[in-house]
Amino acid sequence: MSLTDQMKLEDEKFTFELKITSITQNVTGTQVNATGTVGRYGKVWLSYDFTPNPKQEHMGSFIGIGRAVTEDGVANEGQRRGVYVGDGIRGTAYSLDDVTDGAPNFCIEKWDLDKETIELTFSRIEA
Repeated sequence: MSLTDQMKLEDEKFTFELKITSITQNVTGTQVNATGTVGRYGKVWLSYDFTPNPKQEHMGSFIGIGRAVTEDGVANEGQRRGVYVGDGIRGTAYSLDDVTDGAPNFCIEKWDLDKETIELTFSRIEA
């Protein structure tokens, strides 16, 4: 059985854009914060901690957390883990997200540091 046969995503997918609000460097990596509005989740705040691959330029791993609240006051949180690849100013991040609404998500993100935006496309993983 192929890997694509083993990871099934629901047909419904969501795409939205976040605005990067801050980037902070430290000796072990980079922290990025972003915010936006995401359909069923409402207002979203994401924080990422990126760790570069010491042997490969422009790639590495990250952990993150997302918090969201709808206009009705329903709150959710998602723990995120993934990898990224890029060319310095643009990149792609892939993550698996454990969300408190019971929907594990697979997410692909297109980063544009020049525009300070992140385009996220995600879908729920079929159980």
